Amino acid sequence: MRRNYRRDTALHSLANEFESMNKRGGQVYFEDRHLFQLIGFYENEYSFEKAMEVTDFALDQYQYRVDFYIIKIRLLMKFGEYDAALNLLEQAENISPGEWDLKLMKCRIFSKMKDYPSALNYIRELRLLQNNELDMIDLMLEEAFVYEKMKDFSQMYRVLKEVLELRPDHPEALEHIWMSVEICKNYEDSIALHESLLNKNPYTYQAWYNLGHAYSCTGDYNKAIAALEYSFIINPEFEFGYKDCADLCFQVKNYEKALDVYLEYLDIFGPESEVLISLGQCYISLKDYREARKVLRKSSKLDPYSDEVYFYLGLCDLYQKRYPAAVMNFLKAIKIEDRREEYYAAIADAYNALEEYEKADYYFRKATETGPEQADIWCNYAVFYLNLGEYKQALRILDEAEYYTCSPELLYCRATALILDSRKEEGLAILHDALIDDIDAVRQLFHWAPQLKTDRDVMAIIDYVSKE
Repeated sequence: MRRNYRRDTALHSLANEFESMNKRGGQVYFEDRHLFQLIGFYENEYSFEKAMEVTDFALDQYQYRVDFYIIKIRLLMKFGEYDAALNLLEQAENISPGEWDLKLMKCRIFSKMKDYPSALNYIRELRLLQNNELDMIDLMLEEAFVYEKMKDFSQMYRVLKEVLELRPDHPEALEHIWMSVEICKNYEDSIALHESLLNKNPYTYQAWYNLGHAYSCTGDYNKAIAALEYSFIINPEFEFGYKDCADLCFQVKNYEKALDVYLEYLDIFGPESEVLISLGQCYISLKDYREARKVLRKSSKLDPYSDEVYFYLGLCDLYQKRYPAAVMNFLKAIKIEDRREEYYAAIADAYNALEEYEKADYYFRKATETGPEQADIWCNYAVFYLNLGEYKQALRILDEAEYYTCSPELLYCRATALILDSRKEEGLAILHDALIDDIDAVRQLFHWAPQLKTDRDVMAIIDYVSKE
């Protein structure tokens, strides 16, 4: 701490000396190490104009130091002055023709100028002349960067794969390759690649992380969870590993495992509002509403303006049939964020339970207006009227839903409404279509209208389609 204080004081003193000299217009000699320190100081302060002033001064004093040329080229690129950067780079090459950093910067300048053919041609020329593996890897990374800027992600993947075949644990290549995999959807090839890399070095946490995501995208969730878990076992400081593993566990309804991983994350990294909300969701899914409330209130202290906290507190109340409290929490969530259809649908459910049907209708309508593409919300709205015995109103809602979305669930809902409205022939025809679309969703039919389990015609058509 004392050493840092002394260093900062010395840097401020050096900066004051330089700025005083500039104002006086005098000429003072600065050691090169002090100039490097000054440039770094101004860059850390985001005073890039001052950093440029020091760099120009340094180039006047040290005309043949290529390091200062490199700094100025980098600053010019930051300002978007690519032509000037390229001209200066050519001057620097005359001073030091073999400087490798200059060659890499030239590739980068072409790429920033969107002159991708020149960038790729120059990289190919350098690759032909290059025997050093580390320099070759630098070139390939530049090439991958060019392809990324061109949005040619299949070529980006190919080049990064080459890098990893040379260096299986290369952190930058491992970090960037997943983007190309996700966009190109070449998950199977990615699985083969990362399994091969891990056979060479099983302690590469980023490779396990990438492998976990590839498994997840192919639907192999058990392997995905195991791979993501390895990523943070190997690197206990790898936050993304914990979060993504826990999120996937939650998605596949392995709530106990998700809970354990979230708790481990919080134990290592300390309280974090979003993670506490996810933990609260786990407790709600496990019907442990007491613990859910605890962690959600803790999250609220960290972020008092979180709409999600109030929404999930409202769900706790709703599931425990504390409907007035649920309404209050849902209204708080909506006051903070009024573009979430699930908030309107939840408060509609609460008002429905309170038998305040006009308010329930109002919020169901708000839910469908906010998320018209969400079939489940239209279904819930229609079922609200089914339960009230207003079958024609339910059918009108389902007619409106057809303008925005479609799903087997909506077909089952329509079939239920038609049968209950004494339009059995029409209802059975729709039921037939719904069964063909998704026979497993037939359970919804009996959830909405349990009496249909004893209807011979309904059971006959289900039996017929299931045997096809």
